[in-house]
Amino acid sequence: MVSCFIFKAGNTEPYNEQRIRGAIVKVYSVRNKPDYQKPWETVIKRSTGSGFIIADNKILTNAHVVADQTFVEVRRHGQAKRYRAQVVSVAHEVDLAILSVKNNAFFSGVTPLEFADLPEIRQEVAVYGFPTGGNALSTTRGIVSRIEHQFYTHSSEYFLAAQIDAAINSGNSGGPVLDGNGQIVGVAMQARKSADNIGYMVPVPVIRHFLQDLEDKTFNGFPGLGLVYQKMENPGMKRSYGISENLTGILVRHIPDRSENGVC
Repeated sequence: MVSCFIFKAGNTEPYNEQRIRGAIVKVYSVRNKPDYQKPWETVIKRSTGSGFIIADNKILTNAHVVADQTFVEVRRHGQAKRYRAQVVSVAHEVDLAILSVKNNAFFSGVTPLEFADLPEIRQEVAVYGFPTGGNALSTTRGIVSRIEHQFYTHSSEYFLAAQIDAAINSGNSGGPVLDGNGQIVGVAMQARKSADNIGYMVPVPVIRHFLQDLEDKTFNGFPGLGLVYQKMENPGMKRSYGISENLTGILVRHIPDRSENGVC
């Protein structure tokens, strides 16, 4: 049997592929999504997703994997037993969630995954998860092709995201995106159905904000800009406001009450 070793910068201990796979879990969710037009009806659905173990025996996954959940179980790669899991905190706006397992046997022998920094454009990455079509752990590889603000499908909110050309399919959601050192650079969250080989991940800066916010056991969310604006691209608008056609900018149309006091 041949082992694959990946060395982390600044660490003499090898971080091997087997340890990486041992920290990745499959998430089984029983969901009861409300129908607001027919609130008297109950529709129970079952779905699966991916997640991974980080420090302090926490499991990080996507919010949409456990949204409207009534029962959640997790299974580590290479193991057959499922364990009951609890949702600790959810950030729907950035599609992230933290799960916990009360039975410490679930974490026996696991090495939690560690975080890297925001990846560079054209940096090679690997996506781990349990996509539809099989029960075994799947790995796809690609590069980071774009880092910019995007609309998150789960919340329709506009946050920083990284585009990758590695395949992300149903079931991959919540799985880790790792760099060449086996460290986390993002969480796989969505794909673009109208295009091939375009997927998106929640990048490390957004994940760190979520985790740091939870250090006091209370999730306060993400601040908003506190104003409504419009891009100054229309030539007629530029003439109306006396702006040169060679300039661009934004027009602030509305500032909500109390925003001037720093409350968004």
